[in-house]
Amino acid sequence: MSSGHEAAAAGEHTARPPRRRRDPEKTREAIIDGLLAALIDGDFAPTTRTIAARAGTSERSIFVHFADREALLVAAVERQSATVEACLVTPDPTLPLAERITLAVRQSSAIFDLQRSPRLPGLQESRSVAAIDARMRRTDDRIRDTLAALFAPELAGDDELLDLVEGALAWPAHHHLRDRRGRSREQAAAAIERAVRRLLAQG
Repeated sequence: MSSGHEAAAAGEHTARPPRRRRDPEKTREAIIDGLLAALIDGDFAPTTRTIAARAGTSERSIFVHFADREALLVAAVERQSATVEACLVTPDPTLPLAERITLAVRQSSAIFDLQRSPRLPGLQESRSVAAIDARMRRTDDRIRDTLAALFAPELAGDDELLDLVEGALAWPAHHHLRDRRGRSREQAAAAIERAVRRLLAQG
C-alpha cells in the first residue's frame, strides 16, 4: 500500500513543471517601470518596497539589477530622456511659419505630458548626481537644436530670441499654465502658440 502512495507521490513530483526564471532584462525594465509609475502618480520619493511591488518583484531583486539607488535613478532618467527625444519633430524651415509654430507647440505639449511629474524629482536629483544632470541637459540641448532649425529663418542666429522661444515652449510654461493656473491642455497650448507667434513676429 505504502509503495503505491510513494509511486503516486513520485509521479506527482515528476509531473510538476520546472520553475521558470524571469528574464533578467525584463525584470530590470519592470523595475524602471515601477519607479517611473510611482513618480507619475506623484510619489516623488518611492521606497524600494513600493518600486518592487509595482514591478512585481522583490526588494532584493532591485539591488541585483542596480548597484544602488543612484544607478536606478540614472537608468530611469535615461529611459525618460529617450522617450522624450522620440517626440522631437523633424525640422522643416520651409513650411509656413504658422504651421511650424503649431508643430512646435504640439511637440512641447507632448513632452510636457511625458515629463509632467518625473521632471520635478529629476531636476532635484540633477543637483547632486552629475550623470542625471548631464543626461537631462543633453535632452534639453536636442530640443533647443530642433527649435533652432525649425525657426532658423526667423531667428537668423539670434540666440537671445531663441532663448525666449525655447522658454515659451518649455516645461515651466506648461507647468505654470496647467498646474498653477488651472488651464486645460488646449488652453495652455493656445496661449503658448500666441506667445511664440508674437515673439517671432517681433524678432
